[in-house]
Amino acid sequence: MLAKLSDGYYLYLSTDHTELLATNCASAWIHRGVVSEYLVTWITRGRPYNGYEIAEEEENLVLRVANNSVVLKPGDFTKILPLMLTALAVREPKRLLNEKQEAKAREKERKRKEIFATCQYRNIALKIAYLGWDYDGLARQANTRDTIEEMTLQACEKCCLIYSARGYPLTRCGRTDKGVSAFSQVISLNLRSRSDNLEEDYDYAAMINNILPAKIRVLAWAEVGLEFDARFQVLFRSYRYFFPKCDLDIELMGRGTELLLGTHNFRGFCKADPSNPEPNFERTIRYFSCDLITECPDNPCYSIYAFTIIGNAFLWHQIRNMVSVLFRIGLRLESPKIVSDILKNTVKYSYQMSSEVPLVLFDCDFENIDWRIAPDLNLGPLWFEHAIKTTLIKSLIDKVDDGGGALRIKELGGLCDTKTQSITSRPFIK
Repeated sequence: MLAKLSDGYYLYLSTDHTELLATNCASAWIHRGVVSEYLVTWITRGRPYNGYEIAEEEENLVLRVANNSVVLKPGDFTKILPLMLTALAVREPKRLLNEKQEAKAREKERKRKEIFATCQYRNIALKIAYLGWDYDGLARQANTRDTIEEMTLQACEKCCLIYSARGYPLTRCGRTDKGVSAFSQVISLNLRSRSDNLEEDYDYAAMINNILPAKIRVLAWAEVGLEFDARFQVLFRSYRYFFPKCDLDIELMGRGTELLLGTHNFRGFCKADPSNPEPNFERTIRYFSCDLITECPDNPCYSIYAFTIIGNAFLWHQIRNMVSVLFRIGLRLESPKIVSDILKNTVKYSYQMSSEVPLVLFDCDFENIDWRIAPDLNLGPLWFEHAIKTTLIKSLIDKVDDGGGALRIKELGGLCDTKTQSITSRPFIK
């Protein structure tokens, strides 16, 4: 035996001096495997052995031995054995250091748990705005961390307002899909407090905004009761869907919006939830309009409009499907009567829904909530970036066609279904 290694391994040289071997207490022979990774690590760090610089030839030999690409000769062994043993000798101190660091981390975590178990909490409602283009939706998901809730909870954890973001309970006003934005989303959750006096407590909005990315902002916060539920206590939800006028007939689409007002079975305008065996597709739309937002006098095709839809609750993909049908009316591919025809049926016809990017949860309202408005939201840099990009692209369009070109909705892609076949003559989804 040449040396005793840590973790119960012993180092041997074969009787014919042709192999370097290691064995554990169970006498299971391992051919150079145990020592290889430590040897390579030691050599590649370029550390000398007691001031002895490693020659390039010797280093190559050691690396080849570690990779099982050469059999040791008796003469070679005397060169690399001191290096081998030195490399192995660093294992034990390193292992002890790791154990000490792990023990220190466990003790720190134990103390942190004790602090969070004994501190006081408040039930807080956060009003959040976000641009959802780069995120996978609002709600937490098992297969991604790029969601608004996950980002918000991670920020709360970094601020030491919650112990851990993993599985932390909360309620939300309205679940938005991947790519959808919100200007007035509300979530409620228990956050750590430092004072019984609300005026002396943390400025939750400022703390969380310091951690959140620029496209997610806490607009305001308020203390709410423990029984508060953002989903079931909201008075109304308001959505907006922005779009360019293009070659759309705004007046004709307005007639379609009127037919959607009131209480109807919206099965033909939504995606069924497979987890709900007894779904209720009846919903009430209190307001539906199509309004000019930004006018472009030089070329009306580039004027920006928005649908505003207000209701108590909405079905999965309901708004995007309604907008897609309205766009078909605006393109004169359907008459406004198509809205009534779809509402009469209890099936969902096969048609493409509109893009998620222009959709925004614009507003929601609650009773008896005293919102504390956040200080500076620092939205200027975000506006500057996108305003400049928009201006550059518009300038390019003007340079190419003198600003007189017609913008057609078919060219935008993904905004609506542009097939000529009527929706009600297509196959349907049960």
